[in-house]
Amino acid sequence: MAMLRVGRRREPLILRPLPVRKRSLAAGWALRFSIFAPVLALVSVIAHLAGVVDTPTFFVLVNCVLALALVGLVLIVVAFRSLWMNGTRGGRRASWALFLTLLTLLPFCLYVFAWIVAPHQSDVSTDVVDPPLLVEEKASPGGNPAALVASRLKDGYPHLSGRRFKAPPDAIEETILRPAEKQGWTLVSRRGRIGADDELYFEFSYIIPVLAIPGAVVLRLSDEGDTSFVDMRARTEYVTHDLGWNARLIDRYLKALDFDLIGIVAA
Repeated sequence: MAMLRVGRRREPLILRPLPVRKRSLAAGWALRFSIFAPVLALVSVIAHLAGVVDTPTFFVLVNCVLALALVGLVLIVVAFRSLWMNGTRGGRRASWALFLTLLTLLPFCLYVFAWIVAPHQSDVSTDVVDPPLLVEEKASPGGNPAALVASRLKDGYPHLSGRRFKAPPDAIEETILRPAEKQGWTLVSRRGRIGADDELYFEFSYIIPVLAIPGAVVLRLSDEGDTSFVDMRARTEYVTHDLGWNARLIDRYLKALDFDLIGIVAA
């Protein structure tokens, strides 16, 4: 036993144990939430790509991922506050939870940014007055389906316009399909006959990479005698805001078409 000398006497020195730091419950739960959220996101994407879940269910799962990440973020704040104010243990867990949560929330932050910057629409056409129609729209009841579709379109991308080429439709019919094949579109419908109809329609389906959200593209090839005019329209299903995807899709296709027709026809 340690002795403390006081004057000529020796008194026992009592050593008190150091206080034990409590473990932060918030840090532990924050780490659990931050691990589960990206795992759920990854499983949801894989299941959607494999066709195990449909697109509406996939959107529900995405919202669940966002909710888990936000709950985890609140718990992280509580954990760091407890660490600072009360000296609780769990700083490493809270730090890992913060890293994983920010990683999970990054796509949502990019989504919000694109939502603000891009025009609010999911249906884009080079002709908003007389847009190319899909098969289902052509067959829908009503006096003027083109006018009905045009009333829903917005001119959010005025720089997008159709292309006129100095060649008849039969000279470029197969060429306009080439860029679509390169972009991975699937031809689902082909309407009109050369010589019998003034307009030919080519309808494609596409899938947004990673998210596997379906969409449709329709090309209209108009016969103007010695020239041909190409219009197109792209629409994403299940959403009201495509974050500018369809505009980029149209722009990329038209540029590829211009390149493929170099040396064949004059634009």
